[in-house]
This record gives sequence, structure tokens and C-alpha cells, in this order.
Amino acid sequence: MHSIMSKPIEHQQPAVVFSLQYFTAATVANKMSYSGYAKYTERDNATDLSNDVNLVQQRLDQLEKANLAELAPTSPSTDGAPVEAVEGVATRLPYQKFINYTARNTATELDQGDEVAKPNQQQLTPTFDQRTDHLTVAEADQLRQKLDTAQANKGVLWAGVLSFSTQYLIDNHLYDPKTEVCDQQKIKAAVRHSMGPLLKANGLAEKGFWWGDIQFNTNHIHVHLGISELSPRPDKIGYRDGKRVTKEARRKFTQPSIRKIKSQVFQALIAFDRPREREQKLTLEKRLGVQRASLRQQLSQAVGEQQLQTLFASLPADKKRWRSRSNARDMAKPKQLASDLVNQYLQGNPEYQAFKQTVQALDQYNAAAFGQRTAGRTLAHKEAELRERLTNALFKACRELPDNEKKLTIAGLAKNFTAADIEANRQRIDALRQANRLQPIPARTKELRQRRIALRQQNARASQAKVQQAQRVLTKLSQESTPFNAAEREARTFLNDRYQQRLTLAKLKLQAPWEQSSTERQQLQDLTAYFTDVVNVPIDKLTAPQVAKMQARLAAESDFNGGSVVSGVTWSKLRPELQQALSEEFGVKLAKPHQMRAQVQASTKQQQELLRLKASLAGYQAALPSAVVHQRYQKIEQLSAKIKRDKKTPVKASWGPMKTAVNHWKPRHLNQFQRRQQQASHQILKQEQQQVKQQLRRAEQTHYQDLKAKNALFNQQQAIEQAQQERGR
Repeated sequence: MHSIMSKPIEHQQPAVVFSLQYFTAATVANKMSYSGYAKYTERDNATDLSNDVNLVQQRLDQLEKANLAELAPTSPSTDGAPVEAVEGVATRLPYQKFINYTARNTATELDQGDEVAKPNQQQLTPTFDQRTDHLTVAEADQLRQKLDTAQANKGVLWAGVLSFSTQYLIDNHLYDPKTEVCDQQKIKAAVRHSMGPLLKANGLAEKGFWWGDIQFNTNHIHVHLGISELSPRPDKIGYRDGKRVTKEARRKFTQPSIRKIKSQVFQALIAFDRPREREQKLTLEKRLGVQRASLRQQLSQAVGEQQLQTLFASLPADKKRWRSRSNARDMAKPKQLASDLVNQYLQGNPEYQAFKQTVQALDQYNAAAFGQRTAGRTLAHKEAELRERLTNALFKACRELPDNEKKLTIAGLAKNFTAADIEANRQRIDALRQANRLQPIPARTKELRQRRIALRQQNARASQAKVQQAQRVLTKLSQESTPFNAAEREARTFLNDRYQQRLTLAKLKLQAPWEQSSTERQQLQDLTAYFTDVVNVPIDKLTAPQVAKMQARLAAESDFNGGSVVSGVTWSKLRPELQQALSEEFGVKLAKPHQMRAQVQASTKQQQELLRLKASLAGYQAALPSAVVHQRYQKIEQLSAKIKRDKKTPVKASWGPMKTAVNHWKPRHLNQFQRRQQQASHQILKQEQQQVKQQLRRAEQTHYQDLKAKNALFNQQQAIEQAQQERGR
């Protein structure tokens, strides 16, 4: 019998640790035998066959102290050994040793060997398997023969170790640090309970077999496990690039199965002695499932119809991508919208707070089971799982929308007016336009018209939101304790007028044309011309009234900055917020205050000159010599490029709608542009072709069913006529 070394008690250690490695017959050839590993696991200096005490039964026996009176000595001890008294009752044996002896799990089997000598082949070994806690010597020999057969057949040997925290064994009454006794029977039962699912998960349920030995020769009590197969599993056959490929059966055990055996052993050992804690975890998991289902059910009621329509409008045509784990590019925006809706739904939700409390309790339970290093993992996993299920629930709700709510609407598109939304709509418009040139379709023409109207409204809403934000900043500055000086009051008046004009323009653009009066339509034309960008306006679109309005805007900006004289606003006397607002309004980079007047004035003069050149070509191009026309086009190109360089980034600084840069001549990357447009149009045609095929298939099925019904009626009629003829005979 091996003398057990005392086990150090370490806190905050994982309760159960499992490691596993595998060996093949080829890797261990001439080095070791599979049967040799079985001898290694059951060696005498590591195992202890007699150290198997039911500590729970021991505690029950300690409560039955009244029965110890029967053990009172009838004569004094002959060897002079001290007599131990337990609450006044003298016992012949030391009390603790007596309890250990009577509570042994192996008492019945091993004590027979004390009285009647057993044959060698019937003696017990510490090895256990699926059938018994103690293999006999003969059964151990049969096990080694099976391992030799497995090695000869080129099977695989898996060697694993299940190690237990000493504190965990003490807490569950599986190890007594004072007497150093261990309840091996329960540990074996827990391992036996968990080995079946492990083998099944890794394809070894039919041909696999296993054994184990509990060892005490290290700081932690651990179980050496051996797993093997009498014959190797067949290789998997697949195809790659049209060729047949053979792949070996998986040898490494899956990580989920490894994590599961640790959890199952942990739960089984707790269930033996502390069923209440096991029930506590089950209660937490059941409560978690109920709360999760409740949150998912209430989501459909909390999210409004308009929000679902907005989400639906952003989803791609392929419904197979409508899932939370999709990594498709066109699912990035829908996933972000769905995430925002989920965050909005969970914020301040009492059901969600109760869910988090339950998850935290479950996380603490698992941290105590598997070590503090795992603290927080359950919380993060369950939180991510909840959000994923809620996101998929939103996508499912989009699938279940009625057909009239799935239709593309101008209002639904115009509700989303971020830069990404506007750009996505513009790209779709370009693709539809290109596809319509190849093959016009009424449905495509209708969508193109709707998207164009929605694009104008998107740009108007974006401009309106930016102006309103700028107005709030200006109002906040006016309410500060430090009053405005003369220059700041002049700047405030100028900005207020501009902001009011831009808001009026945005409001008019959002109105339906048939709802506007003649005065409002004229005001819309005037304000649109007033704020038209000189650089991006096409020459063939310029009219005399439009040129007059643009000249009036440039003249107002020139007068504000002093024009050709020294008078005008002094930028150095303005607050930084006002300087920033003016620079965005004029579309110039913000420089040092003493340089801003000259910079704005130079930009204004360049725009006035550019407008003059474009207006001359728009009105008198036919009357001008070709050399003069060419010279003016070159001048326009140079001025446009210079103004673009001097301007700020147009997306963030511009008040107007997002516009792509207009090239008045040949595009720089014409081939690439045309190729993208053709690809987009072909994609649209392909989708429409698939829809047509589906419609034809449905029509053919309907026609086939009609023919089948007609044939049935015809056969029935013939049968009736034949029956009538037979009766006539």
C-alpha cells in the first residue's frame, strides 16, 4: 500500500482540470506499448486500493455515539495501548480509526481476502472501467491484451488526466485532510457517468473502450484515464477541385466535449453530497431561459412599425444573409441598425436588469467551479447570446411583415439621411439607370423615380439637421455672459440670415410639388439657384436667372468681408466658434484670423470669375471662336481645381446636399466607372431574370395542376358513360 502524501490546500484554483493527448501506433513504435501505459496507471506507488472511505457515512456514524457503549472493553489492554474515551465511553480501538474502518467502500470485498486467501487471478486491482470499480487481475490482463490488439490494428491511444482541487474535494466530503482518506467510489462513479457522452461526441461510442486509475502521488488527487479503439475509424472521403481526397478521422477530441466532461464530473460530484447546489444551478438556468424568452417576446411589441420598415429598407435582397452572424458587406448597416434598436430596447428595461442579475449569479457559480480565471466568461457569453437572439428576432420580424409594408416607399428611404445612406441610395440609382439603358422595365423605372425623389429629400433632411445644429450653437453663444462685440453681432446677423434661408430651402424641398403654391415653387427655384455650388454646376444647366442669384450670393459674401476696400468684419475679433461657423459657411479652410479675410476674398473672386466664364459659354458658346471656347474651358478647369484644393472637406463642411464632383469633360477613370456600372446593371438583370424564371415555374406548375384536374374529370366522365352503356345492354 502506498503511503499517501498530504495534499496542500490551494484556494481560487479550478475545481476540475482535464488534459488529453493521443498516441498512434506509428509514433510509439519501438518506444512503448499501449499495455505498458495500463501498467503505468495502476502502479502500486501511485494508487491505493484500500484508501476508499465513504466520508458521508463516516459523518453519520459519528452521530451514533450512543452505540459505542457496546464497544466498552471487558478487560484491560494487554499491550498497554492507551484506551481512548469518547464522551466518557472507553473504546478498545482509537475512535477515528474505527470509524474509518467501518466506513470503507471496499470493506466487504477486501476483508474477504483477510480471511480466505483468494487465487491470484481473482484478486482486485485499483483499475476501474465502465462496468466495475475494481478489475480483477484476470480482467486487467484482458484489458492489456485488448490494448495490444488495438496497437497491432493501428488504433489510437488517448491518455488523459482529470485533476481535482483539494479544497473542492474537501468541500464535497470526498477527501479528509486530517486522516488523508478519500472517497474513491464517488469519484469513479462521476467519471463513469461522464465518459459515455465524451466517447459519443468523438465517434468512439461503438468501438471505443476506456479504463481509469485514481492516483495520489502528486499534490492533487487525480484520475489517469486511458481510451483506445480495437480498430481505427474509417477515413473520411471528400472532393476538392473535382478530385477525390481522403482525410484521416479526427484524432483530437473536440473542445466542447472536453469542456463538457469537466462540467459533468463537477456537477456529478456535487450532486452526490450537495444536491441543493445542483438544484440551485438548474434553477438559475431555467430562470435564465424564461427571462430570455420573455425579452424576445416583448421585443416585437416595443419596436415600432416605422422602425421595422427602416430596418427592412436597409436589408439586402438575399434573405439568406438576414442573420446576426453574417459577415456580408451589405449586412453591416442592417446589423448596426438592429444593434441600436436592441440597445434602445434593453436600456432601462426591468426584465433585462433581472436577466443580468441571474447571469451574474450563474457566473459566480461557474467561477467557483472552474477557477477565478473564468470569472466574467459566463456573463459575457450569455449577454452576447441574448443580443444575437434579439437581433435575429428583428430580422425574423422583417420577414413576417405584410407585403404592403415591404414595398419600397419614398418616406421609408428618406428617413435615413446619414452620409452612408445617401451614398448607398445614389449608387443604387446609378445602377438602375445603367440597367434601364440596356433593358427598360416599368418596375425598375418606378423604383428609379422613387429613389430620385427620396435622394432629394435625404439631402434636404441632412442639410436641415446640420443647420439646426449650427443654430443651436449660435444661440448658445448668444446666451453666454460675455456680450458680443460689434464684429460678432455682424457675424451673428449674417449667419442667422443664411441659416434661415437654408432652413426655408430644406422645408420647401421636403414638400410634395403638388402641395406647393406658385409662390412657394418660385421661392424654391430662387433659393436653389442662390445656394448652387459654382464649381459643380454643369455649364449646360446654367440659366440667366440662376446666374443672377449665384452672383447675388457671392456679392453678399464679398460685402461681408469688405469687398475691395478695407471695411468689413474683423476676423481676429470673432470668437473661435464664430470663425468656425463662418469658414464652414464660406467653404474655406480655417486659417489664422488675420489671414481669413484675404483668404475668403480670394476664394470669392475666384468663384465670381469661374461663374462669369461658365455663363459666357452657356449663353454665347456658339458665337465664340473655337480657340476662345477651348481657352475658357482650360481656365474653368484650372479655377475649379484651385477652388477644390482650397476648400474644406465637402462632406462635413458643406451645408448643401452631398454631390459628386462634376467633371465637365472626360472622366479620369471612365473605363473603371463604366465597368462598375455594367456590373451593377448585370446584377440587377440577373436578379430580375431569376424572378421571371420563378414566375414561369409557378405558372407551369399551375398549368400542370389544371391539366391534371381536367384529365381526372375526363376519366370520370368516361367511366360514367361506360357504366350507362353497360346498364343499357
